[in-house]
Amino acid sequence: MPEYILNPAATVEQVVHPDPNIRVYVVDNFLANPELLVDYAESKAYFGKVGDDRTVYPGIRDRLPGSYENVLTAGIELVYGQCMTTIHRCMLSLTTLEPQQLSPAQRIPHTDAFGDDQFASVHYLCGPPHGGTAIYRYLPRDLVRLSSDDREVVREMLQQVSEHPDEHRGYIAGDTGLYRQEVLIEARFNRMVFYPSNLLHCAVLNTEASLSDNVGTGRLTVASFFQLGIPA
Repeated sequence: MPEYILNPAATVEQVVHPDPNIRVYVVDNFLANPELLVDYAESKAYFGKVGDDRTVYPGIRDRLPGSYENVLTAGIELVYGQCMTTIHRCMLSLTTLEPQQLSPAQRIPHTDAFGDDQFASVHYLCGPPHGGTAIYRYLPRDLVRLSSDDREVVREMLQQVSEHPDEHRGYIAGDTGLYRQEVLIEARFNRMVFYPSNLLHCAVLNTEASLSDNVGTGRLTVASFFQLGIPA
């Protein structure tokens, strides 16, 4: 398997926001050899069907091997310092669903987990035409980060989608009557974004080209999920 190498010239920047719940970090030039990861996606990855990963991700995925988990661990230490890290999975991902194919859960921001010790990252293997990642605030409750006590809020959010069909008929890409976009991190090749898994977030898709199973031209990313032994 290829050995992915953390770029010694990688830069780390924390997104500045007045809400202390929004703790997002951006690492640019993450890998020293990102072309090896693209080559793996093109020549070796096996992308299954939508839903094979048992999540609501609107596309196709394949799990990356341990060699990527090793460099992710190094990246986590670069951002968060030395800590106990448990990586759950690293998923090579391509968005493919058309807006009219989306379920209600895919039309609104979401969380990946509720625990404050759970984190996620998105590694972009595509560029600015493919949007980015956005953090949202749910305005009816003034929430940007959900805890285990907020599980009923998720059901409420899904109900609100059916009550506001005109605003939530496809991918969310900006403010609505229910959500305000707090942060937008633009896609950039070899950029990594780290954030708490319980932040309300969503991919920003602003071009039809992002809905493709073509590795070379589609919205290719790696979504990773991990646990840290430090406070969020």
